[in-house]
Amino acid sequence: MTAPRDILPFRTKLAFGVGSIGEIFYLGMFNTFIGIYYNQAIGLSNSLIGLAIMLALLVDAISDPVMGVVSDRWRSRWGRRHPFLFVAPVPLAIALYLIFNPPEAWTNSAAAGADQTLLFIWLVIFTVISRLAITLYIVPHLALGGELTRDHNERSRLFSINAIFGYAMGALFAFSAWGYFLAGTTVNAEGLEIPRHLDPDAYMPLVLTACGFLLGAIWLSAIGTLDQVPRLSQPKPGQPRFSIPIFYRSILGALRNGNYAFLIGGVFFFMIATGLYETFTVFVNTYFWELLPEDIRWFGLFAAPAAVAGAIASPILMRRFDRKPVLLGALTVMVVTAQLPVDLRLLGLFPANDSPILLPLLIGNFCVQTFTISTAAVAIYSMLGDVIDQNEIVTGQREEGLFYSARALIGKAAVSLGHLIAGVMLDLIVILPFEAVPGEIESDIVFRLGIVAGPVMGFVALISILFYARYDLTRSHHDAIIAELDARKSDDASLPAAAHQPA
Repeated sequence: MTAPRDILPFRTKLAFGVGSIGEIFYLGMFNTFIGIYYNQAIGLSNSLIGLAIMLALLVDAISDPVMGVVSDRWRSRWGRRHPFLFVAPVPLAIALYLIFNPPEAWTNSAAAGADQTLLFIWLVIFTVISRLAITLYIVPHLALGGELTRDHNERSRLFSINAIFGYAMGALFAFSAWGYFLAGTTVNAEGLEIPRHLDPDAYMPLVLTACGFLLGAIWLSAIGTLDQVPRLSQPKPGQPRFSIPIFYRSILGALRNGNYAFLIGGVFFFMIATGLYETFTVFVNTYFWELLPEDIRWFGLFAAPAAVAGAIASPILMRRFDRKPVLLGALTVMVVTAQLPVDLRLLGLFPANDSPILLPLLIGNFCVQTFTISTAAVAIYSMLGDVIDQNEIVTGQREEGLFYSARALIGKAAVSLGHLIAGVMLDLIVILPFEAVPGEIESDIVFRLGIVAGPVMGFVALISILFYARYDLTRSHHDAIIAELDARKSDDASLPAAAHQPA
């Protein structure tokens, strides 16, 4: 049964979930548009874009566990996590704005190669700043979710609400971005009609809107969960603050947990595939399927109910089947659906681009994919919380920040590698030219784009399932862990009273 202290008010769950909106709006801008904006709109090499993202994410990957250890040991009247939640959104919004507003003088001749270096340096600097700022928020936010409740099912519901907000608002953002801010067509310098998302001038209103939403959402989440600070874990008395030796010892200690190591292995390969997918998707929609922004907007709108359904279904499925079977089943379906339409087109078994059923089929497939991603995301974050409980049995420490951030370190290092590989593939294998016009590029280029965005990406994602399959922390084992932790706390609470008993 759930202990009373582990039952959260619904308003607290909502406030925690609102925080995911800030992350989603940042990632929606960065992951969706960074490649197409810098490559096709202002003319930076895809390889340099991939390298810039890789460098920024490697810095970010190192900062994640540092932030985790720092927040685990932070002492303030606002607790361990909340000071960072209030500070982070300001530099995040500024950096995001500057990423999509490089000096105009550098973009005029970028396609000819004159300003490639300057654009690359600009992208690296402000991407690094933005990633450091999002780390300053995400790590304490996820750690907060891990410590708000220890109950198996209540924790699942908390992260389910977090996922619902994230996916629903992500879908709304995508629909608005493609259907309003970037809708329609424009004419390029050669007089050819192009989709509006290939025009750099179309991005300013969208960027300002995203910055405003991420500021408001993160601050609202911080304010809405502030009343929970008195009941949250605090650093143990005498525990040292962050230092480099503590940092490395903590990382190595976390990876000694077998279940955590298997989760990390799965994250590594899955995030390489994610980096490939994030880079390829907008190029595939634009040049492989030849979709217009008005078509692309429907993906997010129809996927929103699927994402919410997946987040709601995940706790229910985990209560019935436990976490591991739910995760493995969801990821298997996701890997298949992520590449299925592209693979079928390469085999000549999918409708042509001018077919009226093409868009409905792509949207339906994407909805299934989104459902499984949402289901798996809730499962993974819940499993991380369970591993943290398991680790407390061994070490006696509550280190949510370390475990969530070390997972982020591996994930971001892997996704950065995926972005770099994707950028190199676009330049050296696909050989996509600057200022390419949909429907006007060679069929061989389209075919090569399908190969790297279909079978290659799917194979990498499949490897991750082999690692997740090794996880063996069951619900019954976790229940026993919680019972032991409760017994230890009861024993600790009784010590002062016993010490005052007469001899």
